[in-house]
Amino acid sequence: MTQAKAMTVLLVDDSRVARLSLMRQLQSLPLSLDILEAASADDALALMQERQADVALIDFNMPGRDGIELAGLFRQSHPQMKLALVTANIQDALVKRARELDMTFLAKPASLEGLARFLEVAE
Repeated sequence: MTQAKAMTVLLVDDSRVARLSLMRQLQSLPLSLDILEAASADDALALMQERQADVALIDFNMPGRDGIELAGLFRQSHPQMKLALVTANIQDALVKRARELDMTFLAKPASLEGLARFLEVAE
């Protein structure tokens, strides 16, 4: 599968280590990616004023707005964006809230297979 342009992926997590881990996994996939990073929901919102992302991988627990709140805002402003909640907070109520926002739920640490499925990469 060849792509005409790189897929732009936004990583939103207050943990730099978590963002780097996701970035390494994403870069190992057979895709052309442009990866953007934000350490908070507010940083992500500001970044999206300047850039457009096709996909966002969002942590739940962050200072300020949580990942579900950010996803709700993205659903309003960028309804076509693919969203995934990537979190170690695995509660049925949280999974349900993510699915109500048409988000994919990926438990941390995210597996390469889960990321590939979310990004629709043929392995």
